[in-house]
Amino acid sequence: MFKKLQRLDYWIAVPFAVLSLLGIVMVFSATQNAYLAPVMSFAKQAIFVIVGWAAAFMTFKINRNALRSPALLNILLFGTTILMVIARLAPAVNGAHGWINLGQVTLQPVELAKIMLILYFAHWFTVYPWKPGKGLGGFVRTWVQPGRPAKLLWPIAILVLTLIMPDLGNLFITVSVLILMVLASGVKPKANLILVVIFFLMLAFLPQIISALDLKESSSYAVRRLSNFVDPWYNMDQSRQLLYSYYAISHGGLFGVGLGNSLIKPYLPESNTDFIMAVATEELGAVLVVVVLGLMMLLIGRLVVLGIRQKSQYNRLFLYGLAGLLTMQSFVNLGGVLGLLPITGVVFPFISGGGSSFVFFSAAVGYALNIAAQNVQPTRPSPQDDAARRELKH
Repeated sequence: MFKKLQRLDYWIAVPFAVLSLLGIVMVFSATQNAYLAPVMSFAKQAIFVIVGWAAAFMTFKINRNALRSPALLNILLFGTTILMVIARLAPAVNGAHGWINLGQVTLQPVELAKIMLILYFAHWFTVYPWKPGKGLGGFVRTWVQPGRPAKLLWPIAILVLTLIMPDLGNLFITVSVLILMVLASGVKPKANLILVVIFFLMLAFLPQIISALDLKESSSYAVRRLSNFVDPWYNMDQSRQLLYSYYAISHGGLFGVGLGNSLIKPYLPESNTDFIMAVATEELGAVLVVVVLGLMMLLIGRLVVLGIRQKSQYNRLFLYGLAGLLTMQSFVNLGGVLGLLPITGVVFPFISGGGSSFVFFSAAVGYALNIAAQNVQPTRPSPQDDAARRELKH
């Protein structure tokens, strides 16, 4: 056990630990208002961090081949799907389903689903790789061989359930990560370009589509959130979260007003989860945001570097998938806080309050540390490189 700990990747472990501790502090501060008890929130978040670190340690020590078992993956996906069905049938929270009430805590199965889909498709693209020379059509045909479509039943069910929650934010994140894994699995550059262009065109023209369809008066909760993003001043009562977020960021300035001194957090209904970065910016300023983003970029960058170094397709795709998940999760949360994206109820990784996201993301980070701890042989230069260097010296 201690021998493996000696190979702990500190470029992953340290940012993860620092972000976790910052999360405890910010949750405590963000809940000092008339609606939430700060001591209780602090204790709960501290417990979530301890449980998350324990989950990370377990996945750090686990045999990596165990999670590659098709039978185990199918069982876990089936269990995740059942949990999502239960969450969909549970009472709605703020206009959307997706939470299972367990008394003092709630479980959000979609957070588990995102990790499970990364594991599943890392295995899928390893078993059914794209074969060079057959074009995009050949890649698609690998998905429709006899018996293979049935293996996609649970992933498709999870995506459909995420859609009908409705949880468009997590659906957007999940689909984005899966597209990234497709791009990293060996598809030709032309196919990569087509997929990337389609993705960004959909994102770029989303406001125009909503405006053209005149959906501002829609009765749909999800559609109203999209329309409020396009024009937050049209219905200020419905878009007050975004407007108060603007006020908090503006009030904080560069160095903030001091920890616990936020004036805006009593008016933000989700001050300790969705809008915790707005509270953090008001209290500790833009400097803290730069520090948090720097730590997150360090963690994500390390995952990408490790992915590049992997000889195993499975390990590489998992690391890319986790890096993509952390990137998109951070991007969607901050985009909602800054008004660059619709508010979707997505939490900021490791900083926002809540147990489901923290524990499952921590377990994924532990698995990434497990991969990083393996003995990776350094890449040796080719004989041609050695000859070129000798010639250059002479």
